[in-house]
Amino acid sequence: MGTITSLKPVKYLETLSGDAAHLFLFNDGNRYVVKCKNNFHGTRELVNEFVVARLGQLLSLPVVPFEIVQMSKGQIQTIPKKFSSYYKSGSQFASLFLENCIGLSKEPPHPTKDEVNNHEVLAGIFVFDHWVHNRDRTKRNILLEQLPGGKYNIHMIDHGKCFSGGYKWNEATLQKNKKFKKDSIVHIWAAGLQEDLTIVSSYIEQILALPEESIKEVIMEIPEDWDVSLQDREALITYLKEQKKTFADSVYKFIRKFGNV
Repeated sequence: MGTITSLKPVKYLETLSGDAAHLFLFNDGNRYVVKCKNNFHGTRELVNEFVVARLGQLLSLPVVPFEIVQMSKGQIQTIPKKFSSYYKSGSQFASLFLENCIGLSKEPPHPTKDEVNNHEVLAGIFVFDHWVHNRDRTKRNILLEQLPGGKYNIHMIDHGKCFSGGYKWNEATLQKNKKFKKDSIVHIWAAGLQEDLTIVSSYIEQILALPEESIKEVIMEIPEDWDVSLQDREALITYLKEQKKTFADSVYKFIRKFGNV
């Protein structure tokens, strides 16, 4: 399962802030951020990254390009031993490293709508995050790509801490289906740029219209060596279907609190 790629790491470069991801040069000449099986967050981090990125692609959200890559024991051992001694060979999650990007600043002023080239996707990001229960849309987990003329393009990264249960979700945690409560700086900024509900509602409608078969296909693409049982796969499909019934209320409540509509 999962996409087979000819992409191969050729050189370890560095371990990134947070110690959960590693920068590699690959044989296509690009740098990729790699998260490995059995890291200290657990392999569910890779599962979440993959599933949420694939769902984001289906909704035309600005997901950073990614691949499932195969890494041998020898390739993993090029990572410092304090990390690599825990990692397992096989399928790993690799996302393209984008140049010339910054995170969102902690304090305002934040970019205005006129300064964001693809500003409409900001509505999509916080709507989507409510659906997949992403509690980790921090100021570092959105990228502002600096363009000529002072504008930015928005990109989404880091989706490891999604769904009810985060890094440790299973059938039982998904059934608890907790309400989304996180007031993220990114979401507050995005909501503040909304001047009417049209774009917000259109993203809600897109998620509601996403066929269950499409969701199922994504879940079934999870690599076998990431150890997600059929029972847990089916529970995740059910969870995403059930979330469709309630997430819109959460989004509109958030917009009323932080939006300009």
